[in-house]
Amino acid sequence: MFDSAFRTLFLSTPAKLRLVDKHMCITQEDKEDVKIPLSDILCVIAESHQITLTNALLDAFALNKIILFTCDKSHLPSGLFMPFLGHYRTLSVLQTQISLNKQRKSILWQQIIKTKIHNQAQLLQMQNKDEYYKLESLEKSVHLGDSSNNESKAAAIYFKALFGNSFSRKIKIFTDGTIGIINAALNYGYAIVRGMIVRSLCVSGLNPALGLFHCNQFNPFNLADDLIEPYRTFVDSLVMQMLENGELQENLELQNRVKLANILNTSILLDSKMYPLNRAIVASVQSLVHALGEESKLKLPIFEENKSNGREIYESARDV
Repeated sequence: MFDSAFRTLFLSTPAKLRLVDKHMCITQEDKEDVKIPLSDILCVIAESHQITLTNALLDAFALNKIILFTCDKSHLPSGLFMPFLGHYRTLSVLQTQISLNKQRKSILWQQIIKTKIHNQAQLLQMQNKDEYYKLESLEKSVHLGDSSNNESKAAAIYFKALFGNSFSRKIKIFTDGTIGIINAALNYGYAIVRGMIVRSLCVSGLNPALGLFHCNQFNPFNLADDLIEPYRTFVDSLVMQMLENGELQENLELQNRVKLANILNTSILLDSKMYPLNRAIVASVQSLVHALGEESKLKLPIFEENKSNGREIYESARDV
């Protein structure tokens, strides 16, 4: 599935958005109107609560498979508008997805978790953390369906090794000092990547609520939460870099949020080729569609210190 969209639009000031001749027109006080071709837009992040947009533009977003993030008063993503039924073979793909047997789900989940733990180990090694060898051992012993729960065991080691022994993913953001701001940054980056995965799943005809492992009846994005797992490390790496550079202060500042949103353009190694993260997600989702109907492996991102680490921006479209 080729996807020509590449722009991530980050709107943090009051604006009026409307549709004009297949372009999104941005109107702001005391500024000239800006028009951007819809075919170029991948996603829009609407931060300001003083942004208004027309229903015609929302309809155009759906037709052009553009996703829209809304944000809460803390500037964290709180909602997602996405295309609906964007694939010409939706029913056929959905029937294959529904009929997937438990063993096949277990095999695919094993692939996902092995790759996730591998990526976590690589990041720890890049950060000169000795605990990486423990994760390498856990990676090798991931069983079908991760029946021994190596994902959880790895996470318990990984986050404390990466961010310190006092770090916890359960600590509330903005109320617990440095740990809170780290979690806020992680949540922001994860939300952006998750939204892009949801977009690709819908465009591919898959139902994002039908997961391989995740099966929360109140979660409409179980499958996205399956597929995001090996991608999380790239967000972790970027947040670690921001922390090392002293960029994270008491609150998640505008420049922090812009940098985290730009994770979609970071360089990713997948199937021996380099892609921007948003295109790597498309390739992963397409491999999932094929893996549902045949005995093929998933194409998942690989973390490498000097190639694919969540910190380098992809600059070429030649391999896309």
